Amino acid sequence: DDIDGLVDAATILNAEEQRELQSSVRPVKDALAKIRKLSYKIIHSTTKILPAWYDILTELEMSTRMLPRDVLTRWNSTFDMLEQALKHREAVDRITQCRDLGL
Repeated sequence: DDIDGLVDAATILNAEEQRELQSSVRPVKDALAKIRKLSYKIIHSTTKILPAWYDILTELEMSTRMLPRDVLTRWNSTFDMLEQALKHREAVDRITQCRDLGL
């Protein structure tokens, strides 16, 4: 327990349970890393990936929005990033299938 009375449940797990927890969380961490990387590449590739992103969104008749990046100091930014990635799932699938973009 800490000062606020909160308990970190992971600290009371034995080694086997901690390994199981880590292996069950790994797919989520991997998915987050991929979405972060895609968001970063879209934002910072103004000559190649960004125009392709906007073209795909226009083609799919979706709102032309950037995928927000999560920011360490904003508690809800990871949720916002995931929410937009899910709303634009078809566009994300299409842009990642374009092999010439290097994604």
